Amino acid sequence: MEGGAVAIITASIKVDVPLEFADLEWSEFLLDSLLSGYTRGLTDVEPLIDEDDMKAGKVDLTTEGDRLVNVVVELDYTPRSTDAADEEIAHAQATLERDLEKYRLFVLDRCERMQCRPS
Repeated sequence: MEGGAVAIITASIKVDVPLEFADLEWSEFLLDSLLSGYTRGLTDVEPLIDEDDMKAGKVDLTTEGDRLVNVVVELDYTPRSTDAADEEIAHAQATLERDLEKYRLFVLDRCERMQCRPS
């Protein structure tokens, strides 16, 4: 990939919670994990996906049936390095996939604790 080029990275998960709950919890998770969590304890490491990347992307939450929510994140990602852009993009993609799985576990746990599902 040529330096300075933007790559689109995409990942998705499915989670068994009400759509409204998944939407509300997304903001909480995003602030806690995706933005501030990258460098926690690693002050000399720059995050791979930062707030500017998040602004250049989109998140779609749609339902499949009564409770299954499909979360799709698409980011316009600009590599910080021109020498190893392809490797950096692959790493950012893997990071996004890992963090979406963390979100799935986060929202399931909070739903269980807050009893988010109607009886």
